[in-house]
Amino acid sequence: MSTHHEDWSDFTHTTRTLKISAGELFNHFREFQGFIAGLSRKDLVARHWLKTADDCSPLTTVFFDLPFSKQPTLFRKSAKADENLLAIWQASARAQAEYFCLAEELPAFTGLTKEHLRKLAILSVDPQVVRQLPSILSELGIILIYVRALPGMRADGAVFHLSTGQPVIAMSLRFPRLDYFWFTVLHELAHLVLHANQLTDPVFFDVEASEEMDRIEKHANRLAKDSIVDREAWRNCGLKYDNSDKALQVFAAEHSIHPSLIAGLLRKESGNYKRYSSIINEHDVRKIIFQS
Repeated sequence: MSTHHEDWSDFTHTTRTLKISAGELFNHFREFQGFIAGLSRKDLVARHWLKTADDCSPLTTVFFDLPFSKQPTLFRKSAKADENLLAIWQASARAQAEYFCLAEELPAFTGLTKEHLRKLAILSVDPQVVRQLPSILSELGIILIYVRALPGMRADGAVFHLSTGQPVIAMSLRFPRLDYFWFTVLHELAHLVLHANQLTDPVFFDVEASEEMDRIEKHANRLAKDSIVDREAWRNCGLKYDNSDKALQVFAAEHSIHPSLIAGLLRKESGNYKRYSSIINEHDVRKIIFQS
């Protein structure tokens, strides 16, 4: 973002509605400018946050969606870069979710059950359903937003609530694999089953950081896995002895799940990430969603 003061004119009209002085707002704005200046405008244009690299005015919405009470911490020099990226990314997701609420008439969210998760998991059989998933979840009062990850950001998804009480799941599509997509969606939905009343702050999920997870994240992971395949069926799964592609295809069909989700679980459990590569990499979720 340019450091010229004319950019400030995009922000001044809102000082009346915020409990913050114009001077404080300007200082936060300058900190925000400095952070945005470190991002690649080419990446911001590619992710449709900006129409052109010369016009950063669309980022004003993101700026005002950041929690002002936390901004000095979010943008402090000693903060991890990833914390800043997550703050900007989540603020953008929140803004898009609020627009979605205005454009669509959504039912109230009345809760989610484990049975809901299983019914959603079996939709994975059709890879193209990821394009319809926002509409499907909106019928349950849940907003699903796709916001491409910023380079260097380590998060695959997040779950949070709008001020209206509407739950939002934001997907970064950091990895294009179908198994990662579905596990992340189910993980975030599991939070709504298990912890819906505890989500006072956004909860971010990094699919690669299983060793660093706290108890709540591990519970969500467990339910996501159980939604893909019943725990007892998995315990007695013959694929642990016959790991051929054919055996995997048969097992997945028996449990009405796309084979890549089963392959992802087996790779994670065995630690062998070379197995089932052709199945794992068959579909590119980003291409399906954005059709490019």
